[in-house]
Amino acid sequence: MEYPQFLGNTIKFDLFKKPPLKEYALKHKLATSCGYSFENSEYCPCCGLSVSKISLPLSIKIIDLAFLGQGVPLFFNQTILVTVIYSLMLACFMVPNIIFNVLGDDCISKDNYAYVLWQEQGCEQNCPLEHEDFNQFTKIFSDCSQICHHYTKVCLRSQMSQLSFINKQAESQQRIIQSSILLCSVIIMKISMVLIREKQKQVEFAIDKELLSPSDFTAILNHLPKNNYDEKELKHALEEYCKQFDPDNNYEVVKVNVAYDISQFIDQGREKLKLEKQLERSKTKNREKLINQIKEISQLQQIIEYEIENGCYRKTTPIAFITFQTKKQLKSLLEQTKLSYWEVFMIAVKSLIKKKDSRGFYFKGELIQINRAPEPDDVFWENCGVDQNTQLKRKILSWFVILFLLGFSLGILYGLNAFQNSFLQSDDNQFLITTMVSFSKSLIIALVEGLIYYFITLLANQERHVTKTYQDTSIAQKLSYVQFVNSCLLLMIINIIGAYNPQLKYQSNQLSNLAVQQQGGIADDFLYVSGTNAILIPLSLYFNPLYLLKKIRQLRIEKNKDMDQYQANKLFEGPQVEFYDQYSYLCKTTWLTFFFAPLIPISILFGQVGLVSYYWIEKYLLLRRNSKPPFQSSHLDSEMLYLIDLSPILFATMQFWIDFVFNSGKLCQSLNLASIVLAGLEIILPTYRIHRMLFKDLNEEEDSVRYEDVYLKLPTDYDRTNPLTQQNAISEFVRNKVKRQTSPLRMQLSQNLGNSRQRKNQALQDLIYKGVCEPKKIRMKILKQKLQLVLKMRRFIRPSMLKEGQMEMNLDGLEKVDSLRSSNQNSPTYLKTPEYNFYSFVHTKPRLRTILRKNETMDINSISSQNQSAYLNTPQYYFGSKKNSSCAQRQNIKRLTQS
Repeated sequence: MEYPQFLGNTIKFDLFKKPPLKEYALKHKLATSCGYSFENSEYCPCCGLSVSKISLPLSIKIIDLAFLGQGVPLFFNQTILVTVIYSLMLACFMVPNIIFNVLGDDCISKDNYAYVLWQEQGCEQNCPLEHEDFNQFTKIFSDCSQICHHYTKVCLRSQMSQLSFINKQAESQQRIIQSSILLCSVIIMKISMVLIREKQKQVEFAIDKELLSPSDFTAILNHLPKNNYDEKELKHALEEYCKQFDPDNNYEVVKVNVAYDISQFIDQGREKLKLEKQLERSKTKNREKLINQIKEISQLQQIIEYEIENGCYRKTTPIAFITFQTKKQLKSLLEQTKLSYWEVFMIAVKSLIKKKDSRGFYFKGELIQINRAPEPDDVFWENCGVDQNTQLKRKILSWFVILFLLGFSLGILYGLNAFQNSFLQSDDNQFLITTMVSFSKSLIIALVEGLIYYFITLLANQERHVTKTYQDTSIAQKLSYVQFVNSCLLLMIINIIGAYNPQLKYQSNQLSNLAVQQQGGIADDFLYVSGTNAILIPLSLYFNPLYLLKKIRQLRIEKNKDMDQYQANKLFEGPQVEFYDQYSYLCKTTWLTFFFAPLIPISILFGQVGLVSYYWIEKYLLLRRNSKPPFQSSHLDSEMLYLIDLSPILFATMQFWIDFVFNSGKLCQSLNLASIVLAGLEIILPTYRIHRMLFKDLNEEEDSVRYEDVYLKLPTDYDRTNPLTQQNAISEFVRNKVKRQTSPLRMQLSQNLGNSRQRKNQALQDLIYKGVCEPKKIRMKILKQKLQLVLKMRRFIRPSMLKEGQMEMNLDGLEKVDSLRSSNQNSPTYLKTPEYNFYSFVHTKPRLRTILRKNETMDINSISSQNQSAYLNTPQYYFGSKKNSSCAQRQNIKRLTQS
């Protein structure tokens, strides 16, 4: 049989060939890079992506990156908008405060008479002094005993100290001015946060207005009572709850998809495969024991499989996906159940006294958590049934490792601080030593943050999150929290402890006063940490030592006879884009900047420089070095915006603390309290609610779209990716699809494909297989299945018998049906093998095209096509199609196995 050139090359291609060919590795590198594909391009035989790409300019508009998924434009746009806030704060807070700081005169000059005298002749015998220079010390210390113990820890005049708050620490009028400016800045920041949400919504709408997704209609419910509910009960309870808070509208739940507990089946299957491998290598003595164990597992699996096939499997998990008829119904429910920080706290308090809250949805006595559902291919169905105690233990282990690293960081920082303080009593190289130690602290913090990043990402996979989106969000939030603690709070703690002297009695604020203003103290450390975060972190992305090592290995690829072609292709593939890393840097930098700003106003400039550098370096790496990123929804962007909304609270809190430390007056403290109250409104009245009250929903016209009218156009759905419901969902799709087709040949193709379907649940088998085999073997299995589909279609398809447009749509639907059998469709999007355009391979040269029909658009080669699968007309699937009449037969099987 004659094949198209690319298809023939793909069939002959050996992914495990040793030694590898550099030619194929280079093709794979180009195919997985970011860029627009040429028409009639050559395709990579490994992954099926176009090799010829149009290189995108660095000046490309953000919205033009939408073909890479929502996450890319939203991240870059959020970075730009946060940088705009920096510019506003630079103009209204940083510049005026730096001017007042420079005009201050509260830091002591090194040629101060009293300071020089005490350095030469000692302090105790020369205190007090009848000299005007002595008065500068009495502004800070109350008596000579404290002066003589701490005169070396006062603020010494330098270019850096003149830029900080401590140079005007005794000027009450200027401190009032700073507090007033900060109050105005908090107001500007709160307004800016609302506008940022509106701009992000506009970008999201521009990307999504032509793209429908099942998540637009679906909510994910968590904390449901395990093994104690069914679909009808949940459907009825949720519709009744919706009527309570919105009686004027008729809420219609069209589909309930429960995430059943398949963990036992998967574990047994993997154990069986391990035993079978042991049986192949075992001796005669152990064979009988292994055979008996395999039989026992097989019998247990048969019971579960029988229950699944006959609709009797009722082991439900706390997770379920609820699909509503319209987007508006879903949004109304999410707005009702989306709680502020204060409401979450109050519900937790009420739960202790067994009292229900009016905003919460309670089902069988349990408070149910409701969120917008992630994409169907984003769900880890196997993890839905993991015991909550197991998840809790693994989360505790993660936090234990994190706390250990923070303790390690605290110990090193304290040692450096003690080393630094030991040099403050001598004048020899004092400034040089303190500067070097402060810079060393910032490097230690950066290194520890690198370790924290490594362990958090490593342990995140062990926490068994339900979705990839939730896993990424958890990582990003943890990184933001922990890195902020490591960069800010630990520095404050070790400096306050280092300033303590057990021989003296301190006032409540005096110890912190010394810790802030001393050489190498909090002010200096904050300055170096802010600079390191702005310069070193972005540069480390570009000059990544791991990437440089990878380039060196690429030069020696043809000499490495132990490497196969798959490993060579992965070696040439660009680094992966990790959105949680990018968002965590954005959030951490914003928190650091505004937390440091009241003490070190120039940190705003450092933060802006850092974000601008990070933006351009990340954009360059995306378009020139990294591989094409996985599809990322807007969920992570929204969750990280909630954290950035907390920045004004940190801003106001730091101002309140330093005014308390330096004994500011009542007016100053009143202004600071007003700032904290205004910023703290985020806890009671979040920014997203203010945005919702002020701005009209851009999607209002789209919200009336009904699910039953558009579900065939959706890129994927939850019942077609759920391993337990997938086969029945596909069968129903074929039947309903055939009803719309009148051509006899189309009927023949659908029946031919349906008859070849195995009765065994292939989706569950693929999950088992995926857990014990190498990913490259799975990839080769998927590739072979797809090529077999192409050859099968060539045998009985006659393009001349149908019009071209009809043939395209028919093949498009049928190839998706068959592709669902592979484990490719049961894995999350970020693990997927890219889709092939099989119609191009069979009939024409590969080319980029869009198939258009009346009221329907389908972009075959778009990013969303990675999620494409078959769709069924199944609004009533869970409520009418399953029959439990054969459950009695299940009891007979159990009795037979027991006997």
